[in-house]
Amino acid sequence: MPSLPFPNLRPSSSVATPPRGPSATPFGTAPAASRNAAADERTPLRIPGRASQDLAAGLLITSFGLIALWMGRDWPTGTLAYVQSGFFPRMIGALMVLAGAVVTGRSLLAHGAALPSWGWRPLFGVTAAVLAFAGTVETLGLVPAVLILVGVGNLAGQPLRPVPLALLGGALAAGCVALFVWGLGLPLQVWPLGVWP
Repeated sequence: MPSLPFPNLRPSSSVATPPRGPSATPFGTAPAASRNAAADERTPLRIPGRASQDLAAGLLITSFGLIALWMGRDWPTGTLAYVQSGFFPRMIGALMVLAGAVVTGRSLLAHGAALPSWGWRPLFGVTAAVLAFAGTVETLGLVPAVLILVGVGNLAGQPLRPVPLALLGGALAAGCVALFVWGLGLPLQVWPLGVWP
């Protein structure tokens, strides 16, 4: 008898067959779904409606403003026509408190980024730069204090090359002298005593 045409009963190589025996997943690894679930469990819990990064920034700005107001509490402010030494510290402190309150209030109402890990190098670099400026502006003068501020602050991040750093320091020093000494007439010492009038 002639043979009947039967379809090819052998499994095709293109058809995926389930693995026999133990699982083909390597030991110590988990499927993608379980890995994603484990990653979600490691994610820190977030309070709904809170932006922890904005909250921390707002509190930090507010604290700096309060410190500025406290430090300048005994300095004479004068008037707009005759500005004295305590006018700008108090004005900047009040603006910082206002800005910090706005940022803090916004962080309590809107979602935002989580608080990242601390960058210790920028924190210590910027703090050291501000303290160096505050400690040298009255003894060395405005121009050297600004140059020291730029030089120390350059260590807080990716350092600039010497030429751009010198240009930045010179531009900032010239701008501070033009704004605060010539424009506003503040009684600030520009150069060290005996170097320049």
